[in-house]
Amino acid sequence: MASKIFLFFGEEDFLIQEKIKEFKKNIVNPSLNIEQIDGEEPEIERIVSALQTTSLLGGEKLVIIKYADLKLEEWGALLPSLKMVPSGITVIFWASAVDKRSKLYKLIDQIGEVYEFKPYAEWEQDQVVSWIVSRVKSLGKEMNYQAALSLREICGNSLYKLASEIDKLITFIGDKRSISEEDVVALASPGEITSFALSDAVATKNLEKALSAFRILYKNKGDLFQILSLLATQYRTMLQIKDLPGHKNDAKGIAQTLRASPYFVRKCMEKARRFDAEELKKNMELLLEADLKLKSGESQLSTFELLLVSLCLPTEVGKTEVGGR
Repeated sequence: MASKIFLFFGEEDFLIQEKIKEFKKNIVNPSLNIEQIDGEEPEIERIVSALQTTSLLGGEKLVIIKYADLKLEEWGALLPSLKMVPSGITVIFWASAVDKRSKLYKLIDQIGEVYEFKPYAEWEQDQVVSWIVSRVKSLGKEMNYQAALSLREICGNSLYKLASEIDKLITFIGDKRSISEEDVVALASPGEITSFALSDAVATKNLEKALSAFRILYKNKGDLFQILSLLATQYRTMLQIKDLPGHKNDAKGIAQTLRASPYFVRKCMEKARRFDAEELKKNMELLLEADLKLKSGESQLSTFELLLVSLCLPTEVGKTEVGGR
C-alpha cells in the first residue's frame, strides 16, 4: 500500500483525537506498529528514522508526530525524507501551529492530505445538536433533538465537555434505551445537579424536594451564598421576562437581551407562568433577608430551611396567578 501523509491542525483537538483513533483501529500489533513522537521540540534525526523504518512483523505502520509547531525552520530538513517514505507507512502530523506558506505545508498538501478541524461557532447550534445525537447513537443509545439541545445549551459547544457528559449520561440511564431531557438536567454535574433540583423544586413550590436537595448540598458543604445567588438569578430572570412581553415565547430573543443562557431562560419562562410580579418581588426580599442573616452569623441550617418554607408557601387563596389567566 502506498505511503500516506496527513496534516491535522485546528482548535478542535477532540475531533483530531477521534480522527487519529480511526487510523489506530486499522493497525495490527499497535504496540509495535504505532510510533508517537513529541513534535514540540523536533528531533529531526529520530523522525527521519521513524519514517524510513518499516514494520518489523509486516503490516501497516503508523507514525504520529504530535503537537508539532510547523512554523519552526527545523522542519525544512524533513522534506527529502517525506518525499521517500516507504510503502506501508502512514504519517500524521498533529500540528499546534502551521504556516501555509512554508515548504513543508505545501509539500504535504501536494503529496498528502491536509485537514483543518475548526470548533463549532456559536450560531452552528444545529450542527452541534446533530453531532450530539450522532455521538449518542454511535454508543448504542438514543437521544431526541430536544434533549440534545438542552445538553448543548447547558454545556456549550466544547466537544470534550459534551463527550464527557454523554458518557456520564449513558452510565446514568443504565439499561434505558433513550436519554431524556430530564436525564440531561439531572446530571449536569454533582454540584449542579442538586442546585438545579433545588431551584426547580422551589419554583414548583415542592417543599419536600426542596428540603431534600438542600440537605444534600448542606451535607456536602455546598456554598450557601452561591445557592442564594442561583435562586435570586432565577427570580430576577422571571421578573425580567415579565417586563419583556414583546418577546412572547421567543426564548432565544430574551436570552440575547438578558445575555443569559437560552436553556436557563427557557426554563425560567416555564416557571414564570406560576407567579405574578408581586410574589417574585416578595421572594427576592426573602432571599435578601436570608443573605443578611447568614452574614450576621445566624444558624445556616435553620435560616435556609425557614427560607425554603417561605418560598414554597402556596399562593394565597383568591390571588390571581399568571398561569391561570
